[in-house]
Amino acid sequence: MAAHAHSVMSPRAKRNSSVETLRILAMLMIVTSHCVMFTNLDALTLPFGVNKVLIETFLYSGGKIGVVAFFAISAWYLSEAGGVRAGLRRVWILEREMLFWSIILLAITVVVDRSQLGLTLAVGSLFPTVTGLWWYPTAYAVFLLFFPFLVRGLRALDRSAHAALCVVMLVLFTGLDMVMPLSAVGLPGGNYLSFVYIYVLITYYRWHMRPMKTATVWWSLGIGYLMIAVGAVAAGVLFEKTGRLQVLQVYLGKVEFRLPVLMIGLALFVLFERHEFHSAVVNTVASSTFGVYLISEYPTVRQWLWQNPLIDFAALAARYPLLLIPSLIGIAVLVFLACTALDQIRELLFHITIDRHRGRWFDRLSAAVNAALANRKETV
Repeated sequence: MAAHAHSVMSPRAKRNSSVETLRILAMLMIVTSHCVMFTNLDALTLPFGVNKVLIETFLYSGGKIGVVAFFAISAWYLSEAGGVRAGLRRVWILEREMLFWSIILLAITVVVDRSQLGLTLAVGSLFPTVTGLWWYPTAYAVFLLFFPFLVRGLRALDRSAHAALCVVMLVLFTGLDMVMPLSAVGLPGGNYLSFVYIYVLITYYRWHMRPMKTATVWWSLGIGYLMIAVGAVAAGVLFEKTGRLQVLQVYLGKVEFRLPVLMIGLALFVLFERHEFHSAVVNTVASSTFGVYLISEYPTVRQWLWQNPLIDFAALAARYPLLLIPSLIGIAVLVFLACTALDQIRELLFHITIDRHRGRWFDRLSAAVNAALANRKETV
């Protein structure tokens, strides 16, 4: 998703393909979770068993784990230079890709399935960021606008103050949320505040902590998944006996700021970031992960993909349960590859047109605004 910002800011050949592999994995996790959530498979009401626990632990929760890992890549590599202007420039570059896909997919909707067309979709497609057509890019764009001020404030804190801020946020946004789900001081999830929270944690680790030992990272990964699995089992038994509180089965993996999700997502990033290799193929595929999200999560495309009568996971779960998990992953991989191929076409078009001088339109607009402001000051 918008972790795409790293790819737009650095040459493809110089990117660490280990991190780019994580970018691909994170997007596959996100697409797979959408496959679980938006098809006719009601994972939470499946008969209690190994299949159900595995789906809830690894596939359902993979969406938010992927979000944390994806954002961690961006947060780690965001340059602090440039201030507000650099933030606006990043948003500008992000917006171009969003507009490309929102308008193209709106046009396809008009031609293929006009019954899905409405005022909300039309306005959202013309103004995708401000309308929140896709939640992640909107949240990330707002984060980028706040980023110069956020990083300056965090730099002003010493280690103990930064640590205290992390503790306060962990208690309010993660701790209370786990023991008091109805707490009024938590985060809503799915907006820029989650990214601010995660960024505060990441910067403390990067600026003030020694690198975690690999064994510690693996423990974090394992304990995180164990917590989600225990929650799925306990709540699954409860639901099997009472038919109530089914959402508790995925509660620990349902939003990006819960402890197991943070533990796993950040551990994955640390594991992949400490290795380095370079592959043009990996970097090329990774450069289209944001496009995969935009295409597959466009409202009408989401319906065409996951409400397709040819994809009947409910029947598969009833007749061939052993094939359910491989089929979910397989369909998600096919969707990922198809969207990647489409976005590679978009990349080629951008390369021969507006990316020949990336950001030049923004630079010209910025220069014109600065000149106008300077002239106004002189006349005043």
